[in-house]
Amino acid sequence: MDNEQRKQAGAAPLVQYVLRSIRLIVPGEQAEVNDIDGSSDRYDKDSFELFFIMSGTRQGKCYLQMPGRSKSMDQELMNCSYYQVCFVTSGYDAASSLLPNKHELACSPFAKTIELLDEIYKLRGESDELGRFQRFVRFQELLLFLFRQNAPAAEDQGTDMERHGIELSIRHIHQYYREILTVDELASLAGIDRWKYTRLFKEATGQVPLQYLNEVRINQAKKWLTSADDKLLDIALNAGFNNEYYFNRRFKQTVGISPGQYRRSRKGQLRVVAPYLEDFIVALDIQPIAQYCHAKWGKQDYLGLNHIPTFDENSGSFEALSSYKPDLILLMDRYEQQQYSQCRRISNTCILREQTNNWRTLLRTVADYFGRMELADAAIAKYDIKARSASHTLHQVMKGETVAFLRISADHIIQYTEEGQCFVSSVLYGDLGLRSHSAIGVTSKANQPGMFTLSVEDLRTLTADHLFITFDKWHSQEEGKERELLEQPEWLALPAVQNNRVYEVDFLTWMNNGIISNSKKIDDILRSLALA
Repeated sequence: MDNEQRKQAGAAPLVQYVLRSIRLIVPGEQAEVNDIDGSSDRYDKDSFELFFIMSGTRQGKCYLQMPGRSKSMDQELMNCSYYQVCFVTSGYDAASSLLPNKHELACSPFAKTIELLDEIYKLRGESDELGRFQRFVRFQELLLFLFRQNAPAAEDQGTDMERHGIELSIRHIHQYYREILTVDELASLAGIDRWKYTRLFKEATGQVPLQYLNEVRINQAKKWLTSADDKLLDIALNAGFNNEYYFNRRFKQTVGISPGQYRRSRKGQLRVVAPYLEDFIVALDIQPIAQYCHAKWGKQDYLGLNHIPTFDENSGSFEALSSYKPDLILLMDRYEQQQYSQCRRISNTCILREQTNNWRTLLRTVADYFGRMELADAAIAKYDIKARSASHTLHQVMKGETVAFLRISADHIIQYTEEGQCFVSSVLYGDLGLRSHSAIGVTSKANQPGMFTLSVEDLRTLTADHLFITFDKWHSQEEGKERELLEQPEWLALPAVQNNRVYEVDFLTWMNNGIISNSKKIDDILRSLALA
C-alpha cells in the first residue's frame, strides 16, 4: 500500500518521531547530557530541536529549530532557563510529516507543556521496557499537543496577504491600545472581511480581538501597578479604559483580585489565606495571615510559621476566617459548595480548578496568579539542582539497595510505590531515582495509583534494604495507638528493622507535595542514607 492508498484508507502515515535527548538548561549550571538513544551529543545534520523557555523575557515561548540551524537560537536562549528536546523523524512519510513549517510554535497552556516536559525529563534515564515505553508515549503526547495547535488547515489557513493583515492588526493593538478600537476598524486595517477576520484572529492568537485587546490593556496596567504609585484612575485611562469602575471590574474578572489588591500583593501587603497551599505561597515569599491546622495531624511545622495563627480546616466551616480579615482566600478544588459560599461572603475567593499532581505546575499556576513567575522559576531551578546533586550522591552510596515508604495508622498500613505521582513517590523514585521495593498487597481503597494497603501478614514480603515510615494519627482512638505495629513480631522480623535501617519522618512534611516539603524530604533522605 503506497502513501496515497494509505491516506484514502484512513491509515496512519508511516512516520516516526524518535526522541534522542532532553536537557534542562539552567544559567550557571553545566547541562547534563542525556542521549537517550546512545547517539552522539549533537545532531545538526538530521535532528530537529525544540526549545521551551521557562524564564526571562521570552518565558512561555517555544521554538522549533530545523536540522543544522541550532546556532541561530543563541540570542533567544541567553540567560534563560529552558528545556532542549532533540529528536529525528524517520519512515516512509517523513518528508510530509506534521512538523509545523515555522520557527515559533504555539504551546498553550504553557503549564501543560512544562508538565509533560517534566515527566519526560524524569524518565530520561529509564532503561526497563515499561519505563522506555512510558517515555515514548509522553513524548508523542507532547508532539501531539504542539501539532494540534500549529497544524494549518487547508481551508482555514488563509492567504499570505490575510496572515500579514492579522499581524498588522496585532501590532496596531499593541501600539494603540489606549485608543478606542473596534473589530470593524481592525478588520478594515487588516483588509479582511469582518466575519472572516475574527476567525483568523482567533486562530492566530487563541482569542477574539476584543479579548486580546483587553489582555494587552490589563498587562500594561499590571506593570504600572507594580512599578508606580499612580492613582487607579490615571492607570485606568492610560491603559485604555474609559473609567475606574470599568477598569476595576475587568481587572478583577481577568486577574481574580482588584487592582488595589494586586498592587498590595506586589509590596507584600496582601492578606492571604491559602489552606494547605501555604507551602506554595511561602515559596513565593508571601506570608499567610492564618495557616492550615488539623485536629489529628497538627500544622505544617516544617514551614516555620510558628508566629502565624491557625484555624481548623477539618471543622467543615470556614466562618472563622472572617476574624482575620483576608484580602484573598485561595483554595484548591476539593471542598463543598457551602464552604466556597462561606469564603465568598468573607472576601475575594479564588479556586484553583486545574487538578494536577505535578507540584511544579501548581507552583507556576499560583505564581502566575500573584505575578511572581520569576520567583517560581528560580525556586524550581534551585530545587532541580539540589535534586540532581542528591541523586548523584545517593547513586554512589546506595549501589542498588532498595527503598520503601510506609504510612502507618492504627488500622492501615499503606505503601507508596514508584508508580505514584505525588507525595513521596515523585521525590524518592522520580527526582532521586532510588530503587523501589514493593511488598505484595492490595490496591488502596483510595484508588490512587502507586498506593497499596498491606496487612500485617503482608509485611513478610517487605524485604526492602531501607525503610522510611511516618505515622498517621487520624484513626487513633488513644495516644500512640498507631505505633503498636512496632511491637508485632512480623515487624520485628523485617530485614530493615533488624539492620537498624528504619527512618521515621515527619507526617505533614512527607504527606505534602510542595516545593519546600519536597526539598526537606531530600534533606531527610540524605541524612538517613548518605550521612548514616
